[in-house]
Amino acid sequence: MEGAIIPLQSGRLKDPVLAQFSIDAVADMIIWLDQDGRYVFVNKATTQLLGYSSEELTTRTVCDMDPDVDAARWSAHWDELGRLGSVMLETTNRAKDGTVIPVEVRATMVTYRGVKYNCAIVRDITERRRAEAERRALTERIRQMSMTDGLTGVANRRCFDERLAAYVEEADAMGRPLSLIMLDVDHFKSFNDRYGHLAGDDCLRRVAGAVEDTLRPAGGLAARYGGEEFACILPGVDGVEALRWAQRVRGALHALAIPHEGAPAGCVTASMGLASARPSFPLKTPGPWTVALVAAADACLYRAKSEGRDRIVAGGGR
Repeated sequence: MEGAIIPLQSGRLKDPVLAQFSIDAVADMIIWLDQDGRYVFVNKATTQLLGYSSEELTTRTVCDMDPDVDAARWSAHWDELGRLGSVMLETTNRAKDGTVIPVEVRATMVTYRGVKYNCAIVRDITERRRAEAERRALTERIRQMSMTDGLTGVANRRCFDERLAAYVEEADAMGRPLSLIMLDVDHFKSFNDRYGHLAGDDCLRRVAGAVEDTLRPAGGLAARYGGEEFACILPGVDGVEALRWAQRVRGALHALAIPHEGAPAGCVTASMGLASARPSFPLKTPGPWTVALVAAADACLYRAKSEGRDRIVAGGGR
């Protein structure tokens, strides 16, 4: 009768047909395995998901069906189940068509007629795994967006600060040199005034791209520090080599030949300040490594601008 409570007798349903119907109506797989990992009982969901008939499954073992399980792992699982009574784990099953299905297993040790069995409720978690992967991908995209300058596409100030701290820690631990280039686009305000802000945005994008492309072989990080100023970290690069990279950047900017009638060179140029240091040869500027390196490079940048722009001034270390 619909809605009626089914009476129990000695812990068993009076109607075994209804019990079997309930087992086959469950969406999760119900699987009984013996100590050797052989299938001794499966419900309808198992045959539907794996593509095998119940008769076919009785000729197989868990090692045949689970790519992650071999005899040693099954033996360890059986021993663990005997100690704990029940366990929960994630693994995979291979369907008849070769599809590998991620599953969540809730296994319980049961004794029936004096024989121990692994009674498992097995759930297909394909959709859960897909959703988790999508969440991870979304999180990574958000992280990348939070670390990228929206206008130029290079690293932003937040990324620069985090990476500089990491590179300083690495340099300190390994005794490696570390160099920093601070770059400022010359006469940028007058460029904006003359050509407009859209042209100014395009100019910054082209400058950022040239700087990033030039320093990529050195393993450097190019970041927009603020406004028309960029910062370039060169891990493992000493002052002599860093100066060569800075000269390449200067050449790359000249090669862009972005017209700027208000600049002495007739095109967009940049001033650069360069500072380098090693843990054993600290910067002359006092303070923590990160602060001192930025301050030293910034001081050199100020000198480059005050001495006529479109040049590189190196120093700040010893």
